[in-house]
Amino acid sequence: MAIFTSTDQQSNAPIKGGAATIIAQGTKIKGDMHIDCHLHIDGDFEGNIYSKNTVMIGKTGNVLGNIFAQKLIVNGKFNGVTESSVVEILPTGRIEGRVITPEFVIERKGVFVGESKIVDKNKDREKEKVEK
Repeated sequence: MAIFTSTDQQSNAPIKGGAATIIAQGTKIKGDMHIDCHLHIDGDFEGNIYSKNTVMIGKTGNVLGNIFAQKLIVNGKFNGVTESSVVEILPTGRIEGRVITPEFVIERKGVFVGESKIVDKNKDREKEKVEK
């Protein structure tokens, strides 16, 4: 199995946490996706993504919809709402929309147009304990 880094150089390092699903460049998918493994998008995706792991939008990736993930890394284009534990915009990445996260990283030359809400991880955990 091969992994591509943000510089598009192939790496043979194993993916932390197991398998990955790849939507290749030139592929167009429309609908909702519920996924437990890593997701790497180099094609076009329209819909909602519910992931218990990392969602990576590659340089040629384009996503229109909502993403609920453990971690979202954007190196391509994302337009919509995301609620993720960590959101990163890489130098060629662009997010237009709304970001709700406790950790938001925008690297130099990364673009963010929209609204962000930084939430406290601990408050969410305390709220869950009270509700149980």
